[in-house]
Amino acid sequence: MADSWESFARALLDESTSLRRLNDAARSLTDALVKNQAATIQTAERTLDAVRSEHQRAVARRRGMQVRGFGPKTLREVCSYAPRHMAYQFNQRLAEITYGTTALGITNNNNKALILGGMERLYNVTSILQKAASDQDGTYKRRGYVAPPNASVLLSSKC
Repeated sequence: MADSWESFARALLDESTSLRRLNDAARSLTDALVKNQAATIQTAERTLDAVRSEHQRAVARRRGMQVRGFGPKTLREVCSYAPRHMAYQFNQRLAEITYGTTALGITNNNNKALILGGMERLYNVTSILQKAASDQDGTYKRRGYVAPPNASVLLSSKC
């Protein structure tokens, strides 16, 4: 396929469409994390990974065309250089990509916070269970003293 303004416009449209799908998949993962259902989370992660690879291919195709045609120019510079009859379409795609990238970053940060919050809750529950098991009188402990999770694993020989 020869590089032309029309093929570059199609590449921009493909990138914008795949970014929209990626945002939808990331929001689906957010919903699954909030609902806290393992099967739904796994399905959402697999879908997100598939859509992410599709988006990466679309971006690579567009960037390849951009570098071949314009060298180190940014996408904003390329869009401002577009023919007059295509300028609106290019600027529209640029705005969609800019907005979609920002929205994706916010959604990814929210997902990371949800995952870290879940891991922290798991750590706290485990810590409480270990403390309750080691502090309880009459509980048989095969290896003696069970250290809380935040304690050092090295024990003094004086114990």
